[in-house]
Amino acid sequence: MADTPRRALVAAVLGTVFATVGVAGVAHLYLRRWRRGVSWFLFVFGSAVGLVFALNPSTLSISAVLAEPISTLTSATVEPSAVYPPLLFLLGLSVYDACRIAIKPAASSDGGVSCPVCGYPLDAELEFCHWCSSAIAWSEPGAESDR
Repeated sequence: MADTPRRALVAAVLGTVFATVGVAGVAHLYLRRWRRGVSWFLFVFGSAVGLVFALNPSTLSISAVLAEPISTLTSATVEPSAVYPPLLFLLGLSVYDACRIAIKPAASSDGGVSCPVCGYPLDAELEFCHWCSSAIAWSEPGAESDR
């Protein structure tokens, strides 16, 4: 697990950089947690849309949105100071979640061998980890080293 601090640092940097522009889940994508990254992105994006609709009185009228959706949504004005704090909190949670995953990867649940890089369970018949594609050097029991 010597690679864990680097993975956590890169995940933290990626998550923070993309969180500054309002995109969540990029650190999860770096960690190859595809569903979790897309889920974070959709959750934060949905929360932003929900806040804009909740904080704008003109969009509370369903009849106005249904009658003229384009003009109603383009005329929507929301105070940014009301939307930013909750979104920054959610983006921070996303970065924290990615760093937590990078520091403590998933353990092998069946008691088998796990990958030294990503921590996922390994298939003993393969010479690489099918999760992170790291090469695995299997040692035979009782085999002597070539040193």
